[in-house]
Amino acid sequence: MMVRSGSAMRYGIEFEYLLIDASGPHAGRIRDFTNLDFPALSRMLAAKPGLDDPTLATGDQGIRSGYWYLEGDERAHPDGRFAGLAVKGVEIRTPPRDSVAEALDLLLEIERQLAATLATHHLALGIAALNPLHERYVFDPPLNTYEQRTRAADRDFAGNDIATLTFGPDLNLSFAERDWRRDLDAARKLNFYAPFIVPFSFDSPWYAGQPWTGWSRRTWMRCGCRPAVRVYVEADNHAALQASPLMRPARPGEVGRIEFKAFDAAPGVALLAALCQLLTGLCLDDSLPGRSEEPDVDLYRLAALDAFDEAQIAHGAQRVLRASEAALQQAGLEAAAGQLEPLWRQRAARTTPAHALRASGQPYWPGGLAAH
Repeated sequence: MMVRSGSAMRYGIEFEYLLIDASGPHAGRIRDFTNLDFPALSRMLAAKPGLDDPTLATGDQGIRSGYWYLEGDERAHPDGRFAGLAVKGVEIRTPPRDSVAEALDLLLEIERQLAATLATHHLALGIAALNPLHERYVFDPPLNTYEQRTRAADRDFAGNDIATLTFGPDLNLSFAERDWRRDLDAARKLNFYAPFIVPFSFDSPWYAGQPWTGWSRRTWMRCGCRPAVRVYVEADNHAALQASPLMRPARPGEVGRIEFKAFDAAPGVALLAALCQLLTGLCLDDSLPGRSEEPDVDLYRLAALDAFDEAQIAHGAQRVLRASEAALQQAGLEAAAGQLEPLWRQRAARTTPAHALRASGQPYWPGGLAAH
């Protein structure tokens, strides 16, 4: 989440995790909608930080309370009553902070508390950008008439079957004193250059229990149906909402939030910090000309398959890194520019987190961000 304040920039991080059996005969097993009981798990995780934070969105069913909550596909009875959640994993979200470092510190503290709570129930966290076991998520039972109607009417349900298998961070930032037109311009830029920067996070080299042919099956699956970026404006700002499909109505206090959703969930605090600063620099940059509102599916899929081994992707990534670094330096954010170093190393070595994950033979990274 993100709330605009008097600070020049504000940051919030949302991060999705796999749930894993921590001990017992099935230690290391991935837990998901095939073997998790939502009511029981919801009770296990009910005592959590952030329950008294009035700035948090809780969703139509109130499931998303506090600084962590179960994530998945919300199902409904034919009469519209909530029927349950097909759990894909758990998500942490931070309240807004004035720097990337503060947001990350808070994320790690919430992660520590969540891991401790899960451990009392013999569960643990894992990181991967795609559930590595399933070929697809099948609606069970099939969608009823009410669900079909409501999902068809709400664009945010597009690709929900894919979202129930995929994991990523939502990186949120806002800039004080910017109007919606500047925010939209930044979002259009992020949308255009996203295929060049998402490989820095690639972390889904497994699919349906087997090595996939590329490095981000998540990107391959989601790029045509799930948004890369959103901008939040006042709910009564009809001109802004009609200006672009990237615009969304904001809750009170979240006006100006730019939400980037295209990165894979990948391990490591330094990498997550670098990705946050990369986005900051791109939003500050005034040199890159590209703008778009629709995804370049072919380019995303080229990146998903070959990452930085593809010359077009490697060149674009280098161009974007240079522009972001220069913008941060020009803004006097030298430390932030220095935090891009992990990305420069990846680009030079033409590697991604997925390369290391596949080489390890593991289907996911055990533990949370603090473990890597």
